Amino acid sequence: MILPILQVIIPLTSAILCFLFNNHKLSWILSFITTSTTLFVSSLLLCKTYNGEIINYNVGGWIAPYGIELRIDLFNAVVLCLINFISLMSVLYGFYINKKEIDEGKIAGLYSIFLFCLSGFIGILVTNDVFNIYVFLEISSLSSYILVAMGRQKSSLTASFEYLINGTIGATFYLIGVGLLYSATGTLNISDLALKVSHLQNSLIVQSGFIFIVIGLLVKIALFPLNRWLVNAYSASPSFVTIFFSGTATKVMIYVLLRIYYSIFYASSLFIPPYLTHLLLILALCGIVFGGLLAIVEKDLKKLLAYSSVAQIGYIILGISLNSRAGLTAAIIHIISHSIVKSALFMVIGCTSYKTGTTNIENLNRSSIFIILGMSLIGVPITFGFVAKWYLLKSIINSSLWAPLVIFVLGSFLSVIYIWKAIEKMCLKTSQEVGIAQIPITMLLCSWFMIIPMVIFGIYSKPIVDIADKISTFLLQ
Repeated sequence: MILPILQVIIPLTSAILCFLFNNHKLSWILSFITTSTTLFVSSLLLCKTYNGEIINYNVGGWIAPYGIELRIDLFNAVVLCLINFISLMSVLYGFYINKKEIDEGKIAGLYSIFLFCLSGFIGILVTNDVFNIYVFLEISSLSSYILVAMGRQKSSLTASFEYLINGTIGATFYLIGVGLLYSATGTLNISDLALKVSHLQNSLIVQSGFIFIVIGLLVKIALFPLNRWLVNAYSASPSFVTIFFSGTATKVMIYVLLRIYYSIFYASSLFIPPYLTHLLLILALCGIVFGGLLAIVEKDLKKLLAYSSVAQIGYIILGISLNSRAGLTAAIIHIISHSIVKSALFMVIGCTSYKTGTTNIENLNRSSIFIILGMSLIGVPITFGFVAKWYLLKSIINSSLWAPLVIFVLGSFLSVIYIWKAIEKMCLKTSQEVGIAQIPITMLLCSWFMIIPMVIFGIYSKPIVDIADKISTFLLQ
């Protein structure tokens, strides 16, 4: 089956064509066709893997572990659909706002780099080789640095440089870890590594490799206190880039963390060392608290939502650090929920930016979209955010961890404060200040469309919960 390789080849080819066309409209059309196609292909892969089927593709006909293997199961099929959906919505949303925020001569290049970045993310998701993950990680990272730098303000260049430094450090730690694993096992294929590592559980080299990989990925995930690059990148990037990154970048890195641990180390009975579990738990809790507190005092809407992302990443890592099926299920649900709601919220902020030219909280338009999405971020019932937080709350209670339970409640209270702060500013506006005539209808429709899954999965969450439970069961087997 060639569907796995098509996921990588299609955006990679389109990226080159966009660069050659060097035309805004043609590049946008090609990006739209590309993201629609990759979403369709990933949906087919999800249908085929839903009942447990695993799809393998050997690149060039070379059999693993000697050749490069692409492997699709339910876990990466779901993440593929999520990433491709966010990418498609970003493209639909971005046509007009890119013309406003980016120099005309750079827009075609923006779409080209965007597709390179997307192909890197997809490559990370489909490959079954730890070194190939690094290769695609570098493709996506180099593209990301350029995308951040395309903003017109000087802060974009500063944020891009800081992103580059942090990204390079994270990638270096990851590569050192891969090198240590290869020196101990002589293989890079994830499935083969799992077999080799099972006989080397007490190897200091293997354990060191694992620690290096985890540290590198935590930098890429932007877990507190390694989150400064994320806040600056989100706030200084063009709106199109921020919408795309907020729903994809850190989620792909969390996927890599889960994939490598559960596919290589957990299967060989090498549990996360207790001290590392405790460290992850502490950092997650600190991220929840400090992310919420910094969001409360922030006046720039992009930075407010960026600090909120730091807190939400803390919730996801909290679920993972519980080392339980319930915690892992909750983390997966939270990944999906946060990816959609945060991209949608940045769409609303993009509308404000398009109309007023700033992202200051004082200029936020009255928006029922923002209120609904804000309620989901807080975790109000009948929203998808409530489902994610409910399952995380149950997993914490089942683990009998009362300190995390207190922090969980505190973090939710902090989210109420910073979301309510924004809603209060909207409600205090006079009717004369409100107007949406200048905002293109496509931008508003995209924002509204993102609410649909928030409400549907908030009212009827069984499909998503079942999928998350299947994935956690698969990873823990």
